Amino acid sequence: MRLLPSSLLWRTLIVMVAALVLSQAAAMWLLHEYVTQPRHAARVGLFVSHLKTISAALNTMSASEQERFIGEIAEKEGVRIVPVRGGERLRPAGNGEHLRLFRARIRDIFGPQAEVYVPEPDADGHDGPRMGPKVLWVRLPAGERGFWIAFPRGRIDRDPAAALAAWSAAGLAIAIVATFFLVFRLNLPLSELARAAKKLGKGGDPAPVSETGPSEIRAVARAFNQMKDDLQHSQRERATFLAGISHDLRTPLSRLRLEVEMLGGKVEPDAQRAIVQDLDDMNLIIDQFIDFMRSEAAEPLRSVDLAELARSCAERASRGGADVRCELGAVPSMMLRPLAMQRLLDNLLANAARHAGGQIVLRTARLDRSVALSVLDRGPGIAPDQVERLKQPFTRRDAARSGSSGAGLGLAIADRVATLHGGRLDLLPREGGGLEARVTLPLAT
Repeated sequence: MRLLPSSLLWRTLIVMVAALVLSQAAAMWLLHEYVTQPRHAARVGLFVSHLKTISAALNTMSASEQERFIGEIAEKEGVRIVPVRGGERLRPAGNGEHLRLFRARIRDIFGPQAEVYVPEPDADGHDGPRMGPKVLWVRLPAGERGFWIAFPRGRIDRDPAAALAAWSAAGLAIAIVATFFLVFRLNLPLSELARAAKKLGKGGDPAPVSETGPSEIRAVARAFNQMKDDLQHSQRERATFLAGISHDLRTPLSRLRLEVEMLGGKVEPDAQRAIVQDLDDMNLIIDQFIDFMRSEAAEPLRSVDLAELARSCAERASRGGADVRCELGAVPSMMLRPLAMQRLLDNLLANAARHAGGQIVLRTARLDRSVALSVLDRGPGIAPDQVERLKQPFTRRDAARSGSSGAGLGLAIADRVATLHGGRLDLLPREGGGLEARVTLPLAT
């Protein structure tokens, strides 16, 4: 089971987000320990000192002065001072970090009986209308009387959750946008490189990829362009070499065949036929060399009726002595390279005639999103573990390369042409015995 996604984008995003979360956690801890906590302790200390000043002032004032003082405090600072009457529905406040600090400070000043209160909920579960849940109450002694000091909870107990959530959301948004921008810039040359490599792998000739972006990407693009040039140079040299050999062999082979035909009664007829057959096999090998060295990618795409192309290939194989029966279902016209597809069919039909004998069935059928072109025979078939090996150039079923003609290029040519068209060649066991060589070509969407 794969835990990490495979794309560069999501892997980079996970790393960026994880790094951001860890850095924010470390920053929050440092901020709390060395900035927020000391500043909050100082703010609580100042407010407790202010309460001590209020208590001392109330102790020295007359009733009229107290009333005027209470009004001024309420107007200027938003702190309510209410005489203790008894019967107030209050309960001790919670035990949060900030409240614990505040409670410890007021007990240091006003004695161990000092407490912080919040309004008691009504019977319906709501706090009283005059005493909201965001107000804290502290009882202060003032001579024979006592006073309730009501002040906003934010004066000593600020909840940073909203700010932290906004900070985290902003950081995550920035990280995501930066990741998408970074990976997008990296993916452009990588996508171009992937398309060029795919086209090159199918036998095409892609344009050189742009050598842009970071130095590492430029180095990869430069290496790919150099590799493409080296492959094309090597292919041209190989094609020239094989074409030269094939051309040079044509003349002596033709001369040998002419001389054998002119022998007449000087040799046994069976020996003469065997020599002619060997010469035909040599010519067939040369034809396969030439076909294999052709670049099908250079042929332009055209609209082709695959069933009609298959019928013409079957007629040509029949004129050569093969027994071919056509079962050609209706298929739509497709953009194909007709000469390359003709070579594909000719090689598959020739393989079936050479290795199986008997009747060959040539079939076309439309599938869901593709077209199937099949050549079926009643020969010995191919073992599943030998299928991929036999698609390789210069590979034949018999390791000794005896007993049949050909250079082992027929299936390699057919597989290359199928891949060039975005399809595939499958060598499957035929029901009832034999082999089905099926070429599956995708339909344009």
